[in-house]
Amino acid sequence: MKRINLRSLLILLLAASVLTAPAWPASGSNLCGKEPRQDTRLADETLKSVVLLPDREVSLSGTLFLINARASRDLFCREADGRLVESEINRIARRVRTSAAGDDDPAGVISAITRVLFEEEKFIYDPSTGNPEYYLLDRVLARKRGNCLGMTVVYLAVAERLEIPLGSVYVPSHSFIRYEGNGARINVETGMEGTEQKDEWYAKKYNLKENSPYLRTLGRREIIGVYLKTLGAAYSRKGMEEEALHVYREAALFSPKLPDAYFNAGVSYQKMGRNEEAIDQYRRALALYPDMESARGNLASALCGCGRVEDGIREFRKALEINPRNAIARSGLARAYFAQGAYREAAEHCDRAMEQGCRFDSPMLEILSRYRIPGAISTGP
Repeated sequence: MKRINLRSLLILLLAASVLTAPAWPASGSNLCGKEPRQDTRLADETLKSVVLLPDREVSLSGTLFLINARASRDLFCREADGRLVESEINRIARRVRTSAAGDDDPAGVISAITRVLFEEEKFIYDPSTGNPEYYLLDRVLARKRGNCLGMTVVYLAVAERLEIPLGSVYVPSHSFIRYEGNGARINVETGMEGTEQKDEWYAKKYNLKENSPYLRTLGRREIIGVYLKTLGAAYSRKGMEEEALHVYREAALFSPKLPDAYFNAGVSYQKMGRNEEAIDQYRRALALYPDMESARGNLASALCGCGRVEDGIREFRKALEINPRNAIARSGLARAYFAQGAYREAAEHCDRAMEQGCRFDSPMLEILSRYRIPGAISTGP
């Protein structure tokens, strides 16, 4: 396949913006319309081509900006400043070269990137996860503030410009930088201003099981998949579920082994009342990570929503086997038993869920009060 020149496509994208709107309008300018814009369609088609490229031929910063520009229009009705992104990445890369002072060791260059970003440029880590302002590339560069994903993509964009083979890692709801080479593995924790952390630290902090698909070094396409699934959640929070599903499908194309892409799609389908499709997505997530307790719990809920209460109870119990402290699964199990008419079992799990702060309707509690056996609360799932 002929290699795609992402830089040329970016120029086309920016040209389309200039033809259909004032050049680089200020944040908040009203660019939203009912019909897809020419540049949005171009971005969609370009992503379909990029995913077919060998990983080494993917322009990471170029692809991220395409996604960034589309999301800025869809979510905020504004143009992403491509010239700012280009100039800032080049400027920071020059400062890193100067700071590295001819150090050819990648580890030394990574230290230089950390030093320039956090000490010289005064970038600030922000733990906010849901706001795209903290991970859209143009906004992070303009505001010098980003969450773990935002800072990760800045590291990767600068490293790409410097031709440093830097990778990234994703664990549930968190990402960070990794360098692997010459027998060394260096994890750069973007949430702690570039402090190095061992794999064991992440495994413990994020409760990763041995069969977890996380904590591995991602290729360029895979981190693009993580970026897309994160943006999909932003669409969903705005009630744009069809758009979210489109983005999740793209995420799964770029990173087919990412369970979160299928899980998030399941959430959108479930919010739309399309439980059978949600079930399919949750099962896809669980095929990749059987111990994903959130997918187990949501699968159980969707099954109950389809009237398959016995199957739902089975999945709720599996979720509690993974994590007996999962209050949402415990509450769901109580309601499932109640719907089935198994009031003694419902009372037991209702009491345990209430101990964890869950609430239930008064009519349900009144009925269950007749079936409680004092001192009979068990400790198993």
